[in-house]
Amino acid sequence: MAVDTFKPINQTISEIFSCDGIYKIPNYQRQYSWTNDQLEALWDDLYEAYQNKTVNNDCYFLGSIVVVNDGKGYFELIDGQQRITTLMILMNVLVKDFPEINKNSDEIFVADKDKIQNCILFQGRKNRLQLQTDPKYDSIFNDLIINCESFADIDEPTKRELKLDDPQYKYINSAVFFYKKLSELNETELDEFVNYIFYSTNIIKIECTNQSFAIKLFQVLNDRGLELSPSDIVKSYIIGKYEQDDETGKQIFNNNWKNIEDLSKQYEFKIDDFVVFYEYYKLKSNPKRQVVDELRDIIQRSDVYELVAELHSFSESLKKVYESNNPVILSLRYIPWKFYVMTALTSAYQVNYPEKDKLFKEIRRFFYISLTAGCTLNQIKQISFKLIESIVNGNSIDDIKEDLNRTIISRRMYAKVYDALDNDVYNEKFLKPLMLSLEYENRESTNNSFYSLDSTLHMDHILPRAYKQKNEWSHIKDEEVSSEINGLGNMALLQDIKNEEALNCGFENKIRIYKGQDENGNNKSGVTSFEFTRSIIEYYDAGNKTWDIEQILERKNYLMTKIEEMLDINREDINLKIADESAGGKTGKSKWLYKNVYYDNAKLVRALIQDYIFDNKLTKYSEIPEDIRNFKMHSHELIVEENNPLIKDYSYSEVESNGIKVFVRSICKKDNTNDFLEVLKKYYDYTLEVVDINE
Repeated sequence: MAVDTFKPINQTISEIFSCDGIYKIPNYQRQYSWTNDQLEALWDDLYEAYQNKTVNNDCYFLGSIVVVNDGKGYFELIDGQQRITTLMILMNVLVKDFPEINKNSDEIFVADKDKIQNCILFQGRKNRLQLQTDPKYDSIFNDLIINCESFADIDEPTKRELKLDDPQYKYINSAVFFYKKLSELNETELDEFVNYIFYSTNIIKIECTNQSFAIKLFQVLNDRGLELSPSDIVKSYIIGKYEQDDETGKQIFNNNWKNIEDLSKQYEFKIDDFVVFYEYYKLKSNPKRQVVDELRDIIQRSDVYELVAELHSFSESLKKVYESNNPVILSLRYIPWKFYVMTALTSAYQVNYPEKDKLFKEIRRFFYISLTAGCTLNQIKQISFKLIESIVNGNSIDDIKEDLNRTIISRRMYAKVYDALDNDVYNEKFLKPLMLSLEYENRESTNNSFYSLDSTLHMDHILPRAYKQKNEWSHIKDEEVSSEINGLGNMALLQDIKNEEALNCGFENKIRIYKGQDENGNNKSGVTSFEFTRSIIEYYDAGNKTWDIEQILERKNYLMTKIEEMLDINREDINLKIADESAGGKTGKSKWLYKNVYYDNAKLVRALIQDYIFDNKLTKYSEIPEDIRNFKMHSHELIVEENNPLIKDYSYSEVESNGIKVFVRSICKKDNTNDFLEVLKKYYDYTLEVVDINE
C-alpha cells in the first residue's frame, strides 16, 4: 500500500474547517439523523470537558472522520458526516445570533465572528459543506441554516415531525437546541467555551486518496476497530498487576474472565458493557474520563487478588439479574438506558441490599415513567448515578424513593406520561416494553419466560387501520375511531406470524387467529400466550361478537388502570403540587418543608445550596460567599471543591447546579443547620416551614 493512501492527522475543529477545500457528503450516505439524544450527549461531553480543562489540562477528542481527497479541493466524507453537519449548524447559530462572540478578546487564537464565518464559507463564497444525499437537501440546508438570519424565534419541530424521514426537521431541531444552550451561558463563559470548542477539541482526520480503500477503512473502524476494545485494555491492566511468575493467580483471573465472556454470550451483551457496569458500580458518579482511564486508576489502587475476587462476585451478581424470573427485573431489561438500569440491579445483589423487592419496584417505576414521558438519556443521567450511589451506600428505601420522586415531579413526568398514553401509542418505543411489563406483572412468577424485543413480536390493531376495505367493519363510524385507532385500547400483543395473518381480518377471524386456529377451526399454533390479548378472546367467547369504539375505550380504561397500579400513578398527580405527592414519602427524619417537599437536615441544606447557585446564576465555586463556603458544619467546611482532600476522609455529597459541581457536608446536625439557615438568609430569600415529625 502506498504511504500516501492512508494519512491520519490530528486537527482541532478550527483546523478541520479551515482546510484548503470543501467537504462533500456523497450520495450513498444516509441523511442527517441527529436528535436530542445525540445533541445532548455531544453538548454535555464538550461542556464537561471545558469545565474540567484546568483539572485535566488536556484536549477533548471528538473521534475520527474518514475523507477522500480528490486533489481538486474537495474532501468526500466517508465517515463523520453527522458530526460535521452538526458542527456546521452550531457555527451558523453562533454567527447569526451571537455576533459579539469574543469581540473584545486579547487572545491570539480566538473564535470570533470572522473566524467562524471563514469556517462556514470557503474563501468567503462557497459553503464548506455540500450535502449530496439528495439534490434538494443541499438547497434545504442552505435555506434553513446557511441563509437563516436568526434562530431565536424558530419553533422546535414537533415530536411527529422529528419522526418523519425528512432531515429538514432535524436541521431545525439542532439549530434551536444550540441556540437555547448557548443562550444559557453568560458572556465570559460563552467566549471561553467557544474558544475551547475551536482550539481544544480535536478530531483525527484520516485522509485517503482512494475511495475504495477509504470505504474499507470505514468498515474496519466501525465493525472491527483498529484499536483494542476497552475490555481488552482493562484485561491487560489486570494481568499486568500480577508478579511475572504468578501463573496460578493469572490462571484464576483468566478462568473468571472466561466465565464473564460466556455470560455475555449467553445473554447477548458485550463484554465491554460489563466493564462499564463495573465502572459505574465503583465510581457511583458520572465518569470524568474514558472507561479505560477510570478503571486503570481503580486497578492501580487495588490489590489484584481482591480486585479479581470482586470482579467475579460482580459477574455472579449480574448473572442473578439475567437469570431472574422476577417480573419487575424482566420488565427492566427492556429499558434502553441499560448501563444505569443493569448497574443498579447488579449493585443491589452485590451489596445484598436489604429490601430488594421494594427497591426493584421503585427502579421500575422511575425508569418506566421516564421512558413513557419521553425523557432522554441525559435527562436521567445524574439521578441514575445518584440511584447507584444510594444502593451501594445502603441508603434507606424511603430516601431512594424520595430522590426518584423529586426528579419525576420536577420534570413534570406525570403529565407527560398521561399525555403519551392518551394519544397515539402505536409507534412509541415505550409501547411493547410497557405491554410486556403488564404481562409479567399479572402472571405467576413461575410462568415468566423472557420475551425478546425482536421481529417476532408485533402490536396488532384489533380494529385494522384498513378497516374500510372489509365489509365486516362496515358498522364503524370514521369520526368515532379516528383518534383511537392507534390508541392503547386498540392494541394487542402478538408473536410470530399471527400479526401478518390478523392484519386486516374481521373481528371473528381475528379471534380465530388469536386462538391459533386455521380456517376450519382446528388448532394450528395454539392460543396466544399473552394474557391481555387472551382477554379479547374471553370477551368474544362470552357472546360479544362486535368490536367498536365502545370496546376500544373500555379496553383503554382497563389497561390504564393496570398501568397505574403497576407504576403507582394516578391521573390526579398531573395537577397535584409536590407537597401532595411527596407527603407519603415523609419519614421520621423529615423536619422541614421547603418548596412543598419534605426534607431532613442534610437534604435541606443541599437543596438550598443547589437552588441558591442556580437562582443567582453562579458559574464558579469562588462566587459562593466565603461565610457560606467555610461555614463549619459538624467540624468541617460546608462546601468544598472536587479536588479537596476532605472529600476522601469525611462525609460529603456531590451537588451539581448551573454547571458548578461542589461537595456539601453530608452530616448536618440540628444546631449547625439552624445557624446555617441564618447565614444563608443574608444572601438568599427563601421560605420554609418546621415540620412536626409526629403529626
